[in-house]
Amino acid sequence: MHSITRQLFISHVVLLAGAGVPALAASSSEMVSLSYIARLYSMGTSTSGKKVVMKNKWNSIEVETNSRRAWINGVMVWLHHPCRKSGGGWAIREVDFKKGIDPILRSYAYVPSRKPNMVVLDPGHGGKDSGAVGKRKVYEKKAVLSIANRVKKHLEAKKIKVRMTRATDTYLTLQQRSDSAAKAGADLFVSIHADGAADPSAHGVETFAMTAAGCDSSNHYGQGGNKSAGKGNQYDAANAILGFSIQSNLVKTSKRSDRGLRRARFAVLKNAPCPAALVECGFLTNPEEEALMIDANYREAVARGISNGIIGYITLVNRARK
Repeated sequence: MHSITRQLFISHVVLLAGAGVPALAASSSEMVSLSYIARLYSMGTSTSGKKVVMKNKWNSIEVETNSRRAWINGVMVWLHHPCRKSGGGWAIREVDFKKGIDPILRSYAYVPSRKPNMVVLDPGHGGKDSGAVGKRKVYEKKAVLSIANRVKKHLEAKKIKVRMTRATDTYLTLQQRSDSAAKAGADLFVSIHADGAADPSAHGVETFAMTAAGCDSSNHYGQGGNKSAGKGNQYDAANAILGFSIQSNLVKTSKRSDRGLRRARFAVLKNAPCPAALVECGFLTNPEEEALMIDANYREAVARGISNGIIGYITLVNRARK
């Protein structure tokens, strides 16, 4: 079992022996105090600069006050809403507890009962859509196809069935990608991309899960963006578990900076027929990361991180079913 998966699973066993979690309806407005969260997981509490730190023998949660950033076992997780003062202490929104933190720490209570049998990998862009392009003319569509093929190889070595939305330099609409996953009977859907930004200093790796209904996406907070629900929202908790597993492993193997598990309403996430995540493997607009993307060793490291994350999620499902 992968180290992060093992760490979380041990904590699950301990929590099973304790009191059950009080019923909380996932609301975008109700608050959950950090003191409640610490008691729930039997964690001690301290402060470090702007962070409230909660920790037990197995896991740690750090929440940055007046911010949407949090860290679970050192991996960044973006909240839908900032942590704010509430009463005499700090609190986060209930939707972030129920659809983010608690599913990651108690995955056994949230993962689907069905064992994942089919993984659909979606290399982004293709054909007339090149995606991001670096100064050295590294095309996103080609780099991510190489990474996806490597992920496929690793998963198939573990006897996991894999389908690709595209295996060549072919253009597909976003809807065709979701339809392809549904037709294949996907139990997991992972879309693979490389980032681009106007600022060439932007760097790091990140993973996206579907934004909760009624909430802003990570990159649109407070700007009055789309807050609608989508098909993918029926898998909110599983999306968080899958996304966290992938991001945790991707940061470890790529050795790039951690931009976090974020939330977005990308069409392939919104229309996904199963738990889904979208991975950004680095910035082609950053000269250092473009050079890395040329390197087969880096593409292999990224592929290993993504495949380890998928395998870690499947391991959690299998453990929960026993």
